[in-house]
Amino acid sequence: GVRRNKTRSFVTPEGVDLSLEIASAGLRFGGLVVDLTLMLLILIGFSLLIGYGVGGAGYAGTAVIVWLLGFFLLRNFWFVGFELGPRAATPGKRLVGTRVVARDGGRLTIASVVARNFVREMEMFLPLGFVGGAAGQDMVNTAMVVTALLWTGGMSFFLLFNRDRMRLGDIIGGTWVVLAKRAKVSADLPAAAPAEAGALSVTRGALSVYGVIEVP
Repeated sequence: GVRRNKTRSFVTPEGVDLSLEIASAGLRFGGLVVDLTLMLLILIGFSLLIGYGVGGAGYAGTAVIVWLLGFFLLRNFWFVGFELGPRAATPGKRLVGTRVVARDGGRLTIASVVARNFVREMEMFLPLGFVGGAAGQDMVNTAMVVTALLWTGGMSFFLLFNRDRMRLGDIIGGTWVVLAKRAKVSADLPAAAPAEAGALSVTRGALSVYGVIEVP
C-alpha cells in the first residue's frame, strides 16, 4: 500500500541531509490546471492579435495552426524551461507550493527534465490531440474517444498507486515533486559556529535548487 508518511530523506551533494515532503496528487493536479489555464490564456491572446491582422476566411485556418503548433511548442518550452530554472517549478507549481528535485540528490539535468515532460506528452497530450485532430476531420468515433480517455486516465492515475506519488515521467526522469517549504533559521544561532548549524552549511547553489533559508 501507499505509506502515509510522505517525508523523505534527501542528501545533497554537499552532504546535507534535508527532509522533503512528497507533494500530494491534489497539489500536483492543481498546479497542472493552473499551468494549462495560463497557457490557454496566452493562446487566446495570440488568437485575438492574429484576428486583428488576418481577416475573413484566412483567419480560421491561421487560428487552427496557432492553436495546434502554438500549444505544442508552448507547453514543452513552458514545463522544461521553468523546471530548469532556479526555482525548479512552473508558475502553477509555485502557486500551489511544489517544486521538482532529482531523486539522487544532485541538480536537475536537462535530460531528466526533458524526459519527465516528454512522457507527459505520451500520457496526456498526444492521445487527446489525436482525437481532437480526428474530430476536426470528422473521422472521430466512440471507440477512439474511449481509448484515448482510458489511456490518459490510466496514466494520470498511476501516481495514486505508488508511495512517492510519481508519474511515469518522474520514474524515467529520476525526479520527485515535493513541497517547496522554506526552512527557518533561528536568529539566535551564534554567528561564529555556522558549521554546527546544519542548515547554514548549505551552499548558495544548493539553496537555489533545494529551497531557500530565511533568517527572521
